[in-house]
Amino acid sequence: MLFPELDNVQFPKVKVPKKVKPLGKMTPWVWVIEPTHGCNLSCGHCSCALDEKGKYHFMNMDTWTKTWQIIANVSPTCRIDLCLGGEPTLHKDLPAFLKKARDISPLSQIQITTNGTMLKTGTISIQEYLESGANIVYIDMYGPKDEFRNMAKLSGYPWYEYYAAPKNAPSPWTYHGPEFKLVVLQEQPENWPQSRFRAGLLGTWYNHLDWEKAKRFGLRPVIKPLTRRCNQPFLYVNVDSHGYYLLCCQDNTGETAGMFGSVHEDIEGFMCFWFGKDLQLIRQRLRNKNRADTSQCSRCCITFSRCDFKHWTDEQVNQWWNGSEWLPVK
Repeated sequence: MLFPELDNVQFPKVKVPKKVKPLGKMTPWVWVIEPTHGCNLSCGHCSCALDEKGKYHFMNMDTWTKTWQIIANVSPTCRIDLCLGGEPTLHKDLPAFLKKARDISPLSQIQITTNGTMLKTGTISIQEYLESGANIVYIDMYGPKDEFRNMAKLSGYPWYEYYAAPKNAPSPWTYHGPEFKLVVLQEQPENWPQSRFRAGLLGTWYNHLDWEKAKRFGLRPVIKPLTRRCNQPFLYVNVDSHGYYLLCCQDNTGETAGMFGSVHEDIEGFMCFWFGKDLQLIRQRLRNKNRADTSQCSRCCITFSRCDFKHWTDEQVNQWWNGSEWLPVK
């Protein structure tokens, strides 16, 4: 390890707030928000390779504000990951957006998942993001690793490399609260260990890939739907740069944008999305290991850990909210 002092690093202890679950067990665990649609890289494992180069769509402050107002009301103590279908650090106003988010939802834990290219050029710094309100900067090291290691060390914040983590290293995927600060250096997928590929952590984005480029990562179109459950629609809320709710984190191309409403419909709209008939019907199918009858799920190869775990009761899955009452899903 380049910095052997990490072997004995002491990560600060923070007081974790008591989890608040306004919707009980059906409260979202994680929100995934897309500040930027589009990426400055064109990787074979990502659907962004199909986007027009240099063309981006940035979330505006109104959409960002409405998103966070809903979060503060329906899941105030959960993780928020800024990524989805693009590179979040391309959004030049992201520090100001982070300050706004922190004001609206003070108990959220905010993570920026980035390819690190804008940090490497010095356009923005780790410190600026963390001081603006982010809790975790999770960096896929696209570039010389030594540069990122030095950058992390010089930030002054606790850090470690994902595949060389000290035994006491806190997980970025656990809710630690709003006072928590951490930098995590991750390998770009070209350098992942084989175990990560075997775990099915690269998806086909509903079969939207440059398949010639994707060959390098062992990815091929899903022809025969998997007979596996999936926990994503039970736990994750995904919002694209326009404010549309998406089916899941694999919808980089916005295929389901407009199917479930948007954050501009406020909390009432969220309830009709999260407990709506369309999403509940998809959850029913996934509960029964039926991906074939949902077009998007039929083209997905993802089998994240605990995919088969039943997070909601059958009763909770078998009813939907029409805005005024609960009705059976038929």
